[in-house]
Amino acid sequence: MTDFSAPRTSESSGVMNPPWDEQFESLMRRSLSLLEPDEPLLADLYTPDYGLDSLAMVELMLGIEDAYGISFPDDLVEPGIFTTPQGLWNVVSALCTAGTP
Repeated sequence: MTDFSAPRTSESSGVMNPPWDEQFESLMRRSLSLLEPDEPLLADLYTPDYGLDSLAMVELMLGIEDAYGISFPDDLVEPGIFTTPQGLWNVVSALCTAGTP
């Protein structure tokens, strides 16, 4: 089950772990063509600077819907929710928690 809680600190390294799961991280990384594989996916990363254009947004949204079994309501589908990984994760976690079909 996905944990939608706040970011966690790794006990061994003291480094902040992202608040999202590995599946979300993988989907985001596939959509950010300019993010280097060894570069961290930061919560406040400005996704358009890393290659997230309108086509990539649609592909990312569809991938998230499929992966999490949710649907983005039409009134939520706008570029602003895709601006940062944290902003998008907030929407995804809210939809998952609400049990959106």
